[in-house]
Amino acid sequence: MENNLVSIIIPSFNSENLIKETLNSVLHQTYSNWECIVVDDGSTDDTILILKEYASKDSRFKWFFRPSSKPKGPSSARNYGIEKANGEFVVFLDS
Repeated sequence: MENNLVSIIIPSFNSENLIKETLNSVLHQTYSNWECIVVDDGSTDDTILILKEYASKDSRFKWFFRPSSKPKGPSSARNYGIEKANGEFVVFLDS
């Protein structure tokens, strides 16, 4: 695998109580060539504020809203994350 980019795709919905732990687990990986793409599925809590905080501190974190044209749900959010991914490898992680 050498040093290939890995895209970590995380669907998220009202995850403010778990998302920090999830993102910290990504930060603490020994492999450093990754991008973490979080696709929010319409959260009504403070999940977005947390995502903005992480993205502002580390450019490997990216977040997107699931487009309203796509169906609601984690599968749709994952698929949208794949569309945004740049990595040679993709891995899914739930928040």
